[in-house]
Amino acid sequence: MQSNLKKILVVRLSSLGDIIHTYPMIYDIKKNLPNTTIDWLVDENFVDLVQLNPLVDNTISIPLRKWKKDKLSLFSNFRKWRTQTTKYDYIIDAQGLIKSAILAKCFNGTIYGLGRNSIREKLACLLYNKCFDTGKQLLAITKNRILASMIFGYNINTVSVNFGLSNLKISDNKITKPYVIFFHATSKESKKYPKNDWAKLATYLINNHNISIILPFGSEQEKIESLAINNLISSNKVYVPENTFDYTKLTEIITNAEFVFGVDTGLIHLANALNKKLIAIYVDTNPEMTGIFESNIAKNIGSKNVIPTVNEISTAFESIMKV
Repeated sequence: MQSNLKKILVVRLSSLGDIIHTYPMIYDIKKNLPNTTIDWLVDENFVDLVQLNPLVDNTISIPLRKWKKDKLSLFSNFRKWRTQTTKYDYIIDAQGLIKSAILAKCFNGTIYGLGRNSIREKLACLLYNKCFDTGKQLLAITKNRILASMIFGYNINTVSVNFGLSNLKISDNKITKPYVIFFHATSKESKKYPKNDWAKLATYLINNHNISIILPFGSEQEKIESLAINNLISSNKVYVPENTFDYTKLTEIITNAEFVFGVDTGLIHLANALNKKLIAIYVDTNPEMTGIFESNIAKNIGSKNVIPTVNEISTAFESIMKV
């Protein structure tokens, strides 16, 4: 039995949302090919996020961002790192970039990836042994799932999705319940929802549902923005943490939340993976390309240059809460 064990390496280096988008592919593989081990190559900044997934057997980290800060030593560091001896039956580049394809070549095994009509950087195809086209007009979640199904020859249901986190063990936290989370922060200014509207939404939730609001942040600038939103709300039911949360703590507070609201950021995809009631707010991107995987408890609202109103968001919230 052990001799039939297949070893798979998944290459997905970053970022938060993209890593979450790869979870369902891992679930599909384990479900259809239970006699497999799955290793994952990831940037060291996201190791904790990969290790959050109980279906991943081993995590291989690479300090890409650290190397980029010292470009003079980049190639010498890479040469030292690339001595890899593990033999894999399948190496899947789930990122579709030249750099991820190059790193896949550092390992011993047949490399699989998206075809020229589906991939982000077409030159990466030249480094693959086998390519499969899934089409471009799909969410990354679906493209990855279809890619794996074509590699291994099993069928998938693209209407529903499983992120494989249902057996995750989460400790309770000490934040007063019930509460909702506002993931208001994002690296791109144009993706942010107006502070006044966040304040109006918070006031609606507090007045109509007597619920607390958590405003997490990932940097000092984002903390300033959390405090600015808090200052617009006349209530003691708004909580701005003193410090940033790591992925373990974020997973904990998301799991114990009543509801999650968030702009186009990777954390809304983590909430989606944890099967939380969720509204993803889009103001500068198209949710058909980058949105969450929708269900009866998770909805995208807004679009590029279409800012949803607080009334639209609160109406969607009331509808989801009835589910």
